[in-house]
Amino acid sequence: MEFDIVSLIYSWRVEDARKRIEKKLENEIYVTDLIYCPLKYYFQRIYKEIALAEGFNPVTIYGEAVHIGIEEVLKRIFGSDNVKTEVEFEKEFGVEGKVFIVRGRVDAIVGNYIIEIKSGRSDANIPHQHHVLQARLYLWLTGLKKAILLYITPNRVSQYIVTEPSSDGEVSDLIRSLLMRSPAPRYNWECLHCSYAILCPSKRTSAV
Repeated sequence: MEFDIVSLIYSWRVEDARKRIEKKLENEIYVTDLIYCPLKYYFQRIYKEIALAEGFNPVTIYGEAVHIGIEEVLKRIFGSDNVKTEVEFEKEFGVEGKVFIVRGRVDAIVGNYIIEIKSGRSDANIPHQHHVLQARLYLWLTGLKKAILLYITPNRVSQYIVTEPSSDGEVSDLIRSLLMRSPAPRYNWECLHCSYAILCPSKRTSAV
């Protein structure tokens, strides 16, 4: 039997991206929407083809493979019954007179710990600020008390404990930032890795 693995991986990633885009409600905000450039949140809706293409980025596929592998390792260590993976949470939250659904998908939960898996080509400056914010938002969303940021890089395997959840006020500010589309970008380095930079009026040409 002959088959094309690359084509199968492409179909898997693109279809997964398509489902996420199509099922997203108008008042629905993902935790990842809150930690990155607010313009990306709007561009994903307008330029859906770019969002689909981003799903087949080799870096994205590599990260997905690392996630799946580590989740399986956790199940082997703690037992399948003691590890929950890809767990979705949501919370209704009102801002500016409108009710939003804040949704997040946690990589893994072991006991009372959230485990958020991060892969990368470098271990420089970890834990990253936006990853810490993501973990804090997950603590706010789930009500759990501790999160572990687990980094897997060619140079280091390391973990960082996050115990301070985001406050309601902080979440309100992040949603308002999304609504105002500012600051764009949220971090100087984002434009270097953003698929929408090819058409974005706020693109920064330097990461400095």
